[in-house]
Amino acid sequence: MDQSSLTISVNSFSPSVNVGPKLVPIPDIFCAVNADDEDIRSNISSNIDRDIPQVVPYETQWDKVVALVVGGPSLDSTLDILKEKHAEGMPVVTVNGSYKYCMDRGIRPSAFIMLDSREFNNRFVDPPHKECKYFICSQCHPSVLDKLDGYETHLWHCAGQDQYQDILEDKYGEIHKDFFPVLGGSTVTLRAIHLMRMLGFPKFEIFGFDSCIMDKHHAYSQPENDGEKEIEVHVAGKQFLCTVAHYHQAKEFVQMVGATGDHYEMIIHGEGLISHIIQSPDALKEAA
Repeated sequence: MDQSSLTISVNSFSPSVNVGPKLVPIPDIFCAVNADDEDIRSNISSNIDRDIPQVVPYETQWDKVVALVVGGPSLDSTLDILKEKHAEGMPVVTVNGSYKYCMDRGIRPSAFIMLDSREFNNRFVDPPHKECKYFICSQCHPSVLDKLDGYETHLWHCAGQDQYQDILEDKYGEIHKDFFPVLGGSTVTLRAIHLMRMLGFPKFEIFGFDSCIMDKHHAYSQPENDGEKEIEVHVAGKQFLCTVAHYHQAKEFVQMVGATGDHYEMIIHGEGLISHIIQSPDALKEAA
């Protein structure tokens, strides 16, 4: 087996991440779900009826470090570091378009994580490969699983979506007995951190986690995000240009780390907003 493969350890039916204070609502900016509730319900119902194993908690591998690669623009400037880490054997976990970005540059991901429920995002799993483990949220469009037929695929579920809880409970039973919803915020990156922690990985080197615009909004083309509203955000004397979604993610990140940050360690590569927040975690505020 390739030394950079993602090896999951031993099942542990006591969740690896304990939650302290609940995340609090964000009063100034709200991001709406980008799909209709009925479409999401339909996706979940279809996906959980397939013979696909669910994500469950695993024992912690305390010495294991994984590279979590997301799509921010600093991915270009930190690519050489990522390639070096991958060559040294660090498993690479990708989300959305960072999967193909890595594949096109000779980095074969050990795992892929997807959250978004819209059908056109099934492009993110092209091309699949046999050495990759695919962690697909139950709310994703069924066409994603169609493309992954014959590949190692696992379903996971979002915590905090009470409107879909009845579907999961009807299928799996009461919460935290027969299924294990994944904590996190409104983006795949925030969920991915808790998903990988549940799978037993406590240490992350994160690439492309900027939550701001740096000449462009992603390291690769993602036209659905072109033309989004932009705002200025000031953190500890430094100004960043963000979309509303970027800002919302940054706020959620601060809250998430405050609630569960004792359970994982991370290094954020690049010079984006998230990296700056880690250096000044109490300074985040919206520009006047």
